Amino acid sequence: MPWSLRWSIALRQTLDPGKGLSAFLSRVSIVGMALAIALLLAVQSVMNGFEREMRERILSLLPHVQVTTAGDPQSLEDLIEALEQDPNIASSRPFILAETLLMRGQTVSAAQLTGLERSALAPYESLLSPGVTDWHPESLVLGAAMAERLNLSVGDRVMFILPEENQAAYQPLSLRLSAVLESGTELDEVLALVHVDALEALAAGASIRHGVAVQLEDVFAATRWRWEIAQMLPSEVRVTDWRATHGNLYTAIQLSRDLIGLILFIVIFVAAFNVVSSLMLVVTDRRKAVAMLMAMGGGRADITAVFFLQGGLIGVVGALAGVALGHLLAINAPDLAVMLEQWLGAPLLQTDVYPLAFVPVDIRWQDAVTTAGIAIGLSVLAATLPALRAASLPVAETLAH
Repeated sequence: MPWSLRWSIALRQTLDPGKGLSAFLSRVSIVGMALAIALLLAVQSVMNGFEREMRERILSLLPHVQVTTAGDPQSLEDLIEALEQDPNIASSRPFILAETLLMRGQTVSAAQLTGLERSALAPYESLLSPGVTDWHPESLVLGAAMAERLNLSVGDRVMFILPEENQAAYQPLSLRLSAVLESGTELDEVLALVHVDALEALAAGASIRHGVAVQLEDVFAATRWRWEIAQMLPSEVRVTDWRATHGNLYTAIQLSRDLIGLILFIVIFVAAFNVVSSLMLVVTDRRKAVAMLMAMGGGRADITAVFFLQGGLIGVVGALAGVALGHLLAINAPDLAVMLEQWLGAPLLQTDVYPLAFVPVDIRWQDAVTTAGIAIGLSVLAATLPALRAASLPVAETLAH
């Protein structure tokens, strides 16, 4: 039997299975596989989106390695000079930290001010509203969620109270809100940026810390660089990296993606093996047609090939439909999330709980190819038993009945 005829028979059986229980189960197998693949691809795309946003959005704004000291900042200046010579260091910028109390009317809130040079605002500029054209000692940038919580608008004046080192007195610092940062991340809840000179002026008495924010070319080398930088500095200088503050979150995103992927792959596995049931019923329902085909010269190898091809075609149709549906779901996931929020009357993701306030999506063709390939392979494997059973039918006995 030529391969063209084998393909023709398998294709007809797949696309037009007829009526009856075997035909119903064949269609259910295709639909079940398509839904399982679609859900897997949609979930993978969302989890990929979280991972991408974590890496590109949050980690682009946070120091990969942070060095702070309450003592003499001279060692930090020497560190910056040394790091600037290393090609693995993207940038190293000085900053000042101050723990303060923010006063707005009758509201008092704890806040950590970060003092930066004008050039250090570059990573934030695309997220600022309005843009900062004049960065001076009275300028202030707050995260959007913090500004909203305190009912602040651009141009409002804000009073900060900074405790002195002995906690016996306090220094006031009056600033004007110049811009609001809206990143859609947890930084909107806590970010407070000022000009470095505003805090330098308080250095004589205020409780402040000098620091260096180090950005790496490879963010995943942060742990190694934290150790190497610590060896270059006195023991009282504190060195941390992004994994200490956000490493658990990044790991949780990866574990969640892997766990959900495993569960949905099991669903695909079950859907693929529905092919066994449907093809076994095909053998039962069409045993006379199979026997007649063998009586007309079709060998056992031909019958086996037809059933393997039919199993593979069920996998292909289900995989193609699943990839298309999964792509459609993934593209519309952000809009579906917004619609669900409107229906529930509450946000699905809040930045005080989740790292992002929106549903990110990152569709990767590798996921679609891998998932479809596994589904098709399982479908072909699932056709083994029905193919062997069909090939072993006794021709004379079957035709006699």
